[in-house]
Amino acid sequence: MNATFIAIKEAVDQMPSSTPSYDAFFARFLDQLVGVDPAVVRIHYEPGKNDVSAERTLLQVEADARLARQKNLKIQAQLTDFAQAHLHDEVSDELLRKLHNIEHVESTLFNLQPAFYAILDLLSSKAVTINKLDSYISKVDWLTEDLLRLVNQPQYRNRTASAGLIKDIKVALRLFGIETLQQVIPVYAFKRMLPHSTEPFSGLKTRIWQHALAVAIAARTLADLENSHGFSAFCVGLFQSLGYIVVTRCYLRTYQQQKQKQILNAQAMRDSGIIETLDKLMPDASFLSESMAEFAAELNADVTSRWQLDVQPLYQTLDQMSEGLGFNDNSPLTKIALQAQTYVQWQSLKRAKLINNEESLRWLAAAQLTNEKMALLAQTNLSRLNIEI
Repeated sequence: MNATFIAIKEAVDQMPSSTPSYDAFFARFLDQLVGVDPAVVRIHYEPGKNDVSAERTLLQVEADARLARQKNLKIQAQLTDFAQAHLHDEVSDELLRKLHNIEHVESTLFNLQPAFYAILDLLSSKAVTINKLDSYISKVDWLTEDLLRLVNQPQYRNRTASAGLIKDIKVALRLFGIETLQQVIPVYAFKRMLPHSTEPFSGLKTRIWQHALAVAIAARTLADLENSHGFSAFCVGLFQSLGYIVVTRCYLRTYQQQKQKQILNAQAMRDSGIIETLDKLMPDASFLSESMAEFAAELNADVTSRWQLDVQPLYQTLDQMSEGLGFNDNSPLTKIALQAQTYVQWQSLKRAKLINNEESLRWLAAAQLTNEKMALLAQTNLSRLNIEI
């Protein structure tokens, strides 16, 4: 074991037990990813809390509010807080039901098509050839479209003798080569599955994408250092953010559906006060962050298990990551993916000044990130693919 790492581990072991746990660091990262305002009171993910017989209904609260307004008491903010909490009780239960239904989860994602999963397996095989890839890629319309669009970008057009428009996918595949295809094909799949919008969480779609790409590149870099399978590490690093996409899309849809349901109920009661309050409510960042912590890792495994890959160990690795085992109890590939994930999340918190030196040492040591690996990742551009045609 690296001598410097041993010294770091010994220093970490002597730190006070009050230093936050991994789960606390991860929760802090998710808050930053989503954009949680620490000054706003959190709404927790708590399924099963909704009990109409034990709680005052929204109509009862509004009746009290009308009486209070007659007494010139300022309780509109309290009504808004209660309405938001009451709405999230409904959302919690519905979100739990939906995310435990894998058929529903799949229906919310872009359909990559069965031939695409065979492509991932082919790219994982030592016997992969352009001819074999062509027979499958030509069956996947969206992928053919994306690859032809890329190869026909101005900076690549002069790679053919005529410098003309390339329309034959096999010609494009030969220009790319296997190594480039191992990067762009999974990336295009992930981008297709990103939600069209994550409003009102401005920039969340971009941050999920940037995080996924950074972890993928970091994982491949660490795999190359250890002479492991770089393509498998890249895919695991990329698709470990898939659960964030699923939870975000499902929460936003469920929130709007439950909100509309409550507005319709208030309209039936002809209660303009409740309608006005509900209409102003917006999805809550802290609730989304906690929902990601609850569901995302398991969803990564659940979704990829349906892809039925034979060669690519994507599901097995993501499933092990979701189990939360001790670092040394994981497979070599899982260890690489966890190190890449830890480094990227630590870097994100460090840039935002949300983690101190003592906390950094503990988090990095838990993932056994040595000075050599840290230096290598610090020198690597984690924000863009290194593509040559």
